[in-house]
Amino acid sequence: MTEEAQGPEQSSNPDTDVIASDGGDQGGLLDNPERRSFLKRAAIGGTGALIGGAATYGAAMHSLQGRPVDDYPSIDEKIFKPKDQRDVVLNFVSSKALNQKHPERNEQYNRLQNKEFDWVAGIKDMYSKPWDNSKPGYTQMDRALQKAGWAPLNIAGSRGSANLQPDTPLNSWDQSDVEQEQYQFSSKQDASNAIKSAARVFGAVKCGIARRDKRWDYDPLYDIENEKELSWEKDFPFEPKTVIVILTPMDYDCISTAPAWTADGTAADGYSQMGVKATQIATFLQGMGYQAVGAGNDLGSSVPYAIMAGLGEGGRNGALLAPGVGPRVRIAKIYTDFDFVEYDEPHSWGMTDFCLSCGKCAEACPSDAIPLPEDKNGGYAYEPSYEFSDEPGYTWNNHHGIKKFYSDAKRCYNFWVENGSACAACIASCTFNEPDYWHHWFIMAINPVTPSFLHAAMAEAHPAFGYGHTNDPKKAVKFWKSGEGMRVNTGMKNNIGTSNKS
Repeated sequence: MTEEAQGPEQSSNPDTDVIASDGGDQGGLLDNPERRSFLKRAAIGGTGALIGGAATYGAAMHSLQGRPVDDYPSIDEKIFKPKDQRDVVLNFVSSKALNQKHPERNEQYNRLQNKEFDWVAGIKDMYSKPWDNSKPGYTQMDRALQKAGWAPLNIAGSRGSANLQPDTPLNSWDQSDVEQEQYQFSSKQDASNAIKSAARVFGAVKCGIARRDKRWDYDPLYDIENEKELSWEKDFPFEPKTVIVILTPMDYDCISTAPAWTADGTAADGYSQMGVKATQIATFLQGMGYQAVGAGNDLGSSVPYAIMAGLGEGGRNGALLAPGVGPRVRIAKIYTDFDFVEYDEPHSWGMTDFCLSCGKCAEACPSDAIPLPEDKNGGYAYEPSYEFSDEPGYTWNNHHGIKKFYSDAKRCYNFWVENGSACAACIASCTFNEPDYWHHWFIMAINPVTPSFLHAAMAEAHPAFGYGHTNDPKKAVKFWKSGEGMRVNTGMKNNIGTSNKS
């Protein structure tokens, strides 16, 4: 269990707790017909269940810590193998050599999607689309926010790390600064506490520690800049034993503007902070005499490592769902040879089960890249089951053999290019992406003990109360006013929006 298993914090403005801070109206609770419809159904069919849920309040609050699980991962050994880094979409589109080697991938995608899409040119052209100052969310100011978000990586010459480039200046493999003397901790728990304390200082909202697991490491690795394979045995500077996982936050009010360019400001900052925080913790470990390398999207699959570190569960959109923030985080990793630690273990908060009934992210996805609950197996399977997945070779980018929700990253990337920005609609629309109000923590707490047949009603409540709506220009306008009276987040949880100002 990590030190971030904190209880709920009551909103500073209880009079407006039921009013959404991400675009919900400021009128009466029943002004919205969608709310009236939901509340009528809830009154008829759910009152008894809600009363029963309230009676279990004490037990439910304990459930905020999650329950340990021993059934993750569920793997089909007949088809599972470590993922080749070259088959990750962002890696593939960043490499001319890989595109030349696999022209059939481009041909197949364009044929099935009825498009003429240039994968390599797309990643270069994405941020070159002209702004329109008459279109909220796509103005010069929004583009400037994007650029500023990427600035730390760009200045450090490490922008490629977002596309899986390993061994960048910011997350260097060089170990020449490792202290000769190794600091000795009195216990494994003290070591874990120290690492997580440092992570909090550097701005992580959560930190967990997992054993290195070769199933989640990319193998082979790939140096995009020099177009060559890299080997863990021959090229990596040491044999990792431990992977420290940290979650860096994204701003609630900013991400709610998705898929507008505005949202990419906090997404870009998230990528930058992944690199910064990972190298800070790696440097901390090196200063204590242990080898360490920070990583963003490179070296290994971040979501399964985060799950193994007890930080969350897998969501329908393919992202990590962390309690309290949902998918509104970016994941960084630190590989180290230090192993005198208390390892964390996978936990469940009932979020993956909730996703079986909820399809808000799939409904919001502008590229139809996420399967809906009514699709085959609800999208939760050992193999991809979304549109076109039966075409031989179409799922070259998916990590087959793990029971999880699969999404079509090719379609997702295609929309990024057309949009001139990353998207994040699946993050903004997620039922678990909530501002830091007490009633959202309460729902989070009772979710594991709530019967699954009520999950659909709970998911419906999310938009009924004004949360999770995407593609709304008013949210971009609202975001640029949210700095008025901005409060300082003294709790350092970094997941509080500013719209409901104190």
